[in-house]
Amino acid sequence: MESTTMHLANKRCLTCLPQDMIELILVRLSVSNLLRCRGVCKLWDGIIRDPRFTMAHLRRNAKPRPLLIFHRAVNLGKLCPSEAVLFDEAWSPSTWDVPVIEPDDFLCASCNGLICLYSSKSTIKIANVATGECMHLAKPVKNSKGDRFSYYNFGFSPATNEYKVMHFSPDKQLHGSGFFSEIQVYTLGNERWRIVRTPQALSLNCVEHSGVVNVNGAMYWLTEDTESSWRRAVVSFDLKDEHIELIRLPVVDFENPAFGYPFRYRIMEIDEKVSVAAVQTRRDSYLTGKMQIWTLDNLVEQSWSQKYNIELLSLQVLGLYGDKIVMHSLSQHIYCHELASQSFTVEIAKLVKLLDFSPRRDDNMQSYVHVKSLVRLDAYKKAGIVCMPKRKEGWKLKKWEVWEHKLSRLEKQWRRTYEMQRRINVNAQVMGVALSLNLPAPPDQQDTFLQRLNWVEQKRVEEMLSSCLTSLEGALKVIDKALTASKKMIMEADPVKVLQEIADDSATQMIVAADQVKVCVASNNHRLHKQRAGSCYFYHFTAPLSLSKEVI
Repeated sequence: MESTTMHLANKRCLTCLPQDMIELILVRLSVSNLLRCRGVCKLWDGIIRDPRFTMAHLRRNAKPRPLLIFHRAVNLGKLCPSEAVLFDEAWSPSTWDVPVIEPDDFLCASCNGLICLYSSKSTIKIANVATGECMHLAKPVKNSKGDRFSYYNFGFSPATNEYKVMHFSPDKQLHGSGFFSEIQVYTLGNERWRIVRTPQALSLNCVEHSGVVNVNGAMYWLTEDTESSWRRAVVSFDLKDEHIELIRLPVVDFENPAFGYPFRYRIMEIDEKVSVAAVQTRRDSYLTGKMQIWTLDNLVEQSWSQKYNIELLSLQVLGLYGDKIVMHSLSQHIYCHELASQSFTVEIAKLVKLLDFSPRRDDNMQSYVHVKSLVRLDAYKKAGIVCMPKRKEGWKLKKWEVWEHKLSRLEKQWRRTYEMQRRINVNAQVMGVALSLNLPAPPDQQDTFLQRLNWVEQKRVEEMLSSCLTSLEGALKVIDKALTASKKMIMEADPVKVLQEIADDSATQMIVAADQVKVCVASNNHRLHKQRAGSCYFYHFTAPLSLSKEVI
C-alpha cells in the first residue's frame, strides 16, 4: 500500500513539472536513452519528436565519431557484404551490424546523423542510423551503367533548414569521363531533381579521390588547378542559393630535397572549418611520408593558415577526430594517435590499436564523420520522388544465404558452448574443483534484422570460442582426475572405521568433493549406498557393519 502511494506521488511530481523544465532535462540525455523515454508518456513522446527539440539536442550533443564502411567486395575468394563499424566515445568498435546498411549498399555521405546510401541496382536511400528510419529516392539517371556511389553526396543548410542530395553528373561528350559541368540537386521533400550548371568543367577524379565535406551550409571539394602549387583548388557550393565559387589554396613550397611532390590530397573538416591535407613521401623510402594540413580561416578573404605538419611513418590517414588522428597500416590494423602539437612525428610507442580489419582490404574502406541524432524523415516521405525498391534486395538475395548460414551457425555454437561451460562449472563446484571458465553469455535471441553481429565481432567470437574449447578440454581433464582420486579413496577406505566415526554423530552430513568422499548420514540407517547426482557420488549408510556400492 505504501509503495503504491509513493509511486502515485512520484508520477504526480513528474506530470506537474513545467514542460520547459522537462525539455531541459531530456535534452541532456543520449539518443538511445531518449528513444526509450518516448514510451514513458504522450507528453515526453511529443517533446522528443518535436523538430525544434531534435535540432537543440543535436547542437548540444553532437560528438563526431569515426564511421568506417567496408564496401561489398570479394575477399579470399568469398563475397563479403557492405558493413560499417562505428566507434563510441571510448573508441571501442561497435559489435552489431548497422541495420539500415544492407549488404549491397555503398555509403556516400553522413550528415546530422543521417547517411546517404547508394545501390547499383536500386535507389538512393536516406537513413537515420540511430532510429532505423529510412526512405528511398528515385535516381536522377535512368541508366545506372557508369554511375558510381562516389558521384553522390549529401548535406544540410542551417539557413534554410533543408537537406540536399547532390549528384555530380559526368559529361563524357565534352570533357571526357573525368570531368563534369552540371550537378543534379534534390531537396528532401521536393518532387524532382534539378540541374545546376557549373561555371567551368570540374574534375570528377578529384571528387572521387579527395572527398566532399559539408561545412556551415556549404559543400566543398577539390578540382584541378594548374596555376596553383598544389595543382588543386577548392570548390564551394552554397546549399542556400546554390552558388558555386572557386577558392584558391595558399602558396606552399612543396620542393623539398627529402620529400617528393604531393601524391594524395584530402579535403576535411577540422573545428568547423574547411581544411585541405597534402601527403608527400620521402624520396629515399616510400614507407614514410609527411602530411601538411591547411585550414581556411576566412572565406571572404580566402586566407589560410597551416594547422598541422605531421610525419606519418608508414601509416595512411583516415581522418582527424577531435584531438586524435586515425590511421591504418599495411598490416590491416587501425590506430589512433594524439595530435600532440602543430608539428610532430607519429611515434610507434604512442599508437593505440583500435581494430584489426583483416581479411577486409583497405582499398574498399572509407572513413566518415558521424553523429547520432533524432532527425526524422517522415516529413519528407510524401514527395512523389520517394519510392520503394522495385527488386528484391538486401539479405533476402540468394547470394547472401551462405553468409547468413555461417552467422546462424556461429551463434548456435556460441550458445551450445556456453551451456556446456555452465554445466561443467556446476559439477566442478559440487566436487570442490576450482575452474576458471569465463566465456561470456551470448546475447538474447531477438529479431535478426536488429541483432546481426558485424564481421569484426564474428571474428572475435570465433577466436573466443576456439580458446574456450581448449579451456573446456583442460577442465574435463581436471574433473576426470578428481573422479579417479575420489574412487581410489573410496576403494581404499575402511568401512568399519568410517561407520564408527558416523555413529558418533548420526545427524552429521559430510560432503566431500574431488579429493574427499561425499557422505550423507541418516539417523536410523548405517548401510552405505553409492549414488551419482550429476558427476558427484553420495554415500548413504543404512545398515550397521554392511557396506555395499551401487552406481546409479
